[in-house]
Amino acid sequence: MVQQAAIYEHPPATTILTIASFLFLINVAEALFEWLINAGLIGSLIVGVIYGPQVADILPHELITSLIQLGYIGLLILVFEAGLTTNTQLLIDNLFLSTVAACVGIGVPIGLSMLLLHVGYGYTLLQSFAAGAALSSTSLGTTLALLKPEWRQMRAGAVLLSAALLDDIVGLVIAAIISQLADTNSDIPWQIIVQPILVSMAFAILVPLLAYLLNRAHITYHVSQVVPKMFHRRSLLFVVVAVLSGLVAGARYAGTSDLFGAYLAGILLNFLAKGYATEDAVLAVEEQKSTHSHPPSVVHEGLLTSTFTQYILPALQTFLYPIFFASIGIALPIRALGVADGSSAVIWRGVVYAILMFLAKAVVGLTILLWPAPKITEVEAAVGHLPPTLTRPQASVFLGLAMVARGEIALIVAQLARPILTHSGESEEAYAVVIWAILLCTVGGAICVGVFLRSRSR
Repeated sequence: MVQQAAIYEHPPATTILTIASFLFLINVAEALFEWLINAGLIGSLIVGVIYGPQVADILPHELITSLIQLGYIGLLILVFEAGLTTNTQLLIDNLFLSTVAACVGIGVPIGLSMLLLHVGYGYTLLQSFAAGAALSSTSLGTTLALLKPEWRQMRAGAVLLSAALLDDIVGLVIAAIISQLADTNSDIPWQIIVQPILVSMAFAILVPLLAYLLNRAHITYHVSQVVPKMFHRRSLLFVVVAVLSGLVAGARYAGTSDLFGAYLAGILLNFLAKGYATEDAVLAVEEQKSTHSHPPSVVHEGLLTSTFTQYILPALQTFLYPIFFASIGIALPIRALGVADGSSAVIWRGVVYAILMFLAKAVVGLTILLWPAPKITEVEAAVGHLPPTLTRPQASVFLGLAMVARGEIALIVAQLARPILTHSGESEEAYAVVIWAILLCTVGGAICVGVFLRSRSR
């Protein structure tokens, strides 16, 4: 049967003004909160809450799904940028530390949730586990939006990004388990747990191996010789879009996190970007290799990086990632926070749980404090900047605060776990307590990191 063509109609003036005001205000609010507390994403989130269906219900309902999808594209590009600007040597050197930090950041929230919610609040063990599962994630989007590229060149920044990504992969596994637990008539297939882990390991091994082989083949040099110089930027823009789209789609269909695929796409192009380094930079690297000194491993301000900065970054900063944080605000079930089952006890219970979950993630900072200090001085040249210098206690505080914010993954797991948390609609209190913790940790974590970064920039 032939589908009818879409009918082109002039949208109503109210719809045009609503969308225009939303896009304008998320940028105004972001600029305001960036000036106040160095955490502009809070402004976008607040605008999303106000415009969303739970408060003023201003946005047309058919537009909300599109905004959430556009925002997720912004998150993918934000994660890709993190991979593109990551100090790869620091990432490799601190991979074991990052794994330990991720395990602490997952295990402690789940353990404390089981203790408080089951023993203190009287919820079932299954409800307590589901709540802890939702609060075991870290908002990678919030973390990346707050960090400038030079902060990602530090040891604490490298550990933070790796731990947050590992949290995301484990969150994918937990979300699959929760969705199976919500259906009490089904068992949990072993593939649900094993497949994402094995696929993630395969991607983590094969993508760097591919980058190494392409570099050994000097692929970027050969491409630069074939493509006329006047088309270098356009060809590289095509490469960026193709690699990002391919790895994101491959990761999703293979069964792992598409955010992990976006990060690996950035890592792959991070390695290949060295082929576009200036001649002086190449000579400097060769000289350091010949003298057995520690070679630099950051992305040079080359053609690929500048292509991303020129064509993609403006749309990301002013349009896509403000929409992402606004979409989180739109999706927050604010009305569930005031009264549950006719009682306002959910407020103080939610606040107490949020404080506990704040501390449960902040304790991750102790890993970098207790871990043996590196033998070499990690002073690397960042993209046009030098990385900030932090003492170990300061790095510990920074890592702990940056892990606090929840967000997109926490909301997904909470929505999947809603039948468990509500006893299939019998009581909304446990679900409301979880939403309280997600909201307060996301906002509180972002504010604390913003204030910390502002204090370090003075």
